[in-house]
Amino acid sequence: MKNIDSLREAKLLFSAGRLEKSIEYFTIALENGADTADTCLNRGAAEMAAGRYQEAEADFSRVIEQDAEHERARYFRGVARIGLGDYNGAIEDLTFSLIRNNDRGIAHLLRGVAYSELGNERDAVLDLNSAKAFSDAELKSFKKLFGDMPAFTRTKALMTKKNAPWNNLLSNDALQVLSGLGAEKDPDDGGIARSS
Repeated sequence: MKNIDSLREAKLLFSAGRLEKSIEYFTIALENGADTADTCLNRGAAEMAAGRYQEAEADFSRVIEQDAEHERARYFRGVARIGLGDYNGAIEDLTFSLIRNNDRGIAHLLRGVAYSELGNERDAVLDLNSAKAFSDAELKSFKKLFGDMPAFTRTKALMTKKNAPWNNLLSNDALQVLSGLGAEKDPDDGGIARSS
């Protein structure tokens, strides 16, 4: 199978929620000489969606080794590091991403989560307030792909504080989806997590 065919097939499988099969095809594409950055970014996203954060982090790091300025790879590696509980590494990568693309609401949100999990409420609140570019649709998309992230105990407590400043930024639905991070994956849906 040509690398372009296996890459196209891998992307179709990923979009259909067939994560493990897509990872297999991304690997075939990579072995057949497909573009490393594109293939590793996509395979890493599929690995994250499957809860394989260590492998995802390795794929994103591979892209960064080739191009230290690759903003998207740093963003995704930051997300993977959240899944691994490497909050300091996540903050570093998400900060790099936000310096280059300040409109990533999820990056603001996740960096706020990382700060919160480290007990740094002040910076967590600043990032949660900065998530103005963040939309409910962006959160739902994130939740659909990466909803099996570990439960964020401190962040959930912070989010439920009465009169918290971000209550005006996020809809009740978005807050419910965020507080549902860590939900079980639905095996009837290709392993993609669903909100409760």
